[in-house]
Amino acid sequence: MSVLAHDISTDESEHTSIPNSVLGKAFSILSAFDDEHDTLRLVDLSQRSGVPKPSVYRLAQELVALGLLERVDNGYRIGFSVFALSQRVGTASLLRTVGRPVLVDLVAMTRGTAHLAVLEGTGTYYLEKLGGTRSVHSLSKVGGRLPLTCTASGKLLLAMSPHHDDLLDAVVAERPQQLTAHSQLDHASLRRELDVIREHELATEREEALIGFKSFAVPIYDSGHAVIAALSLTVPVSHSGDEPLVRTLRMASAGITRQHTKLAMRGDCQQRTPALTLYR
Repeated sequence: MSVLAHDISTDESEHTSIPNSVLGKAFSILSAFDDEHDTLRLVDLSQRSGVPKPSVYRLAQELVALGLLERVDNGYRIGFSVFALSQRVGTASLLRTVGRPVLVDLVAMTRGTAHLAVLEGTGTYYLEKLGGTRSVHSLSKVGGRLPLTCTASGKLLLAMSPHHDDLLDAVVAERPQQLTAHSQLDHASLRRELDVIREHELATEREEALIGFKSFAVPIYDSGHAVIAALSLTVPVSHSGDEPLVRTLRMASAGITRQHTKLAMRGDCQQRTPALTLYR
């Protein structure tokens, strides 16, 4: 996968169409916030959401009352209720609960940056991130979204999708962002690479997302052996011993798959997951 990023989901072009419904306007207001704009004034909310200022003011008061926004001295910021609601997303919540202890072990053993990601439309969405001494702290984030074509996680999710050919066509048609000069955007080359990824159940990238770093990603499965997520590890390109690293990564993904399958079959999403270890 990779770490990286510039969260392409927050492009202001997404706010050019003003929604008609109250719910749509409220969603546009909440979507106006991003990493660089965690606090916004009323006028900023209006400009970034495309919602007229009077409507923003009225809806902002309701969102504050509901805990979805928080009023601060110089404007508004996302409220705690948004975080609380996000923790109730079924599959994502269970994956994070099961995956986090494994990521802790993985980072301790490798000192790299570990990510848990899922496919969202034509992008890679990051559910969890943990970093060690080799971590790239400033680039990736939980809830961030990156192109499928230039991260190891994205390429793995694209390759393992049951509709990979159609999905690749859709991704290429969107002209995905090129994160570095090494990012692969050629349709034919990508298709060949995806064939290799499916064969080995392993995706890699080298400086396609961030200069100086390389990443490896392996699949996480559900009880029906369908790929539901990608587990990735990012280390500096100078790191040696890729094969042991990949073996450790596969052990970690197998642990997440086993525990996720166990809890999902029991429907026990709310149960506290015991710590998993890579040493089993």
